[in-house]
Amino acid sequence: MPPATVQSVGGIWHASLTSVPGGAVTLYVAEDGGMRVTDSGPAFGAGAAVVNGVDDVSGSYQVRSIQSSPAVPPAPNRGCTLDGKVVQRVSMRLVIRCTDTAGATTEQNSMFSYDAAYELPSSLEAIAGNYTLPFAPQTNSLTIAKDGTVFGVYHNGQQCTVNGRVELIDARFDLYRFELTFSSCQIFQQFEGQTLTGFAARNLASLTANSFLLLITGVIGGRLEFISVAYQPV
Repeated sequence: MPPATVQSVGGIWHASLTSVPGGAVTLYVAEDGGMRVTDSGPAFGAGAAVVNGVDDVSGSYQVRSIQSSPAVPPAPNRGCTLDGKVVQRVSMRLVIRCTDTAGATTEQNSMFSYDAAYELPSSLEAIAGNYTLPFAPQTNSLTIAKDGTVFGVYHNGQQCTVNGRVELIDARFDLYRFELTFSSCQIFQQFEGQTLTGFAARNLASLTANSFLLLITGVIGGRLEFISVAYQPV
């Protein structure tokens, strides 16, 4: 009997968890196991997942919720682990266990469904162009050259100059790796001189044509920081 094929955990995966406000959770998992996380809390996070043996998935991630207003105390950060089984490009059945900084714990069994948008091919030529953010086009711009060089201005509470790169992870799939460094920040200084990394995904069902969702994270001063925005072409 031939050996069983090792399954890939790579994909864009969606599930509903009762332990999350609003319920919706999405895992963006690259072929190399790097992972970014969004939920409808809203919260954003980063981690990694691997396949052990043939189809056993394990991983972990840190996630932080958006503070709804300066008058509202920030929600506790959560550290989560996941383990379960994957059927490549079909589904994942996972147990997700989370503990927040206040010591509260949750555990939930969830079935994640696969998003076929992941199977759109990626290329630097396809993502190259000029972009803006629809909520403030006058003060947000991002230019991606065909060699992957990125330059722009980001203004979402803090106006900063952005320099960096975008790279392909696997040309067969719709995740791009971004690395962006922030400088000349004019209002809040937490991003000054900092580099955030993560993924972009193009042409998701929730986006206009040729737009991409950018989700990048970094640890600044011991705290997980994130930027999650949808860039649309100019």
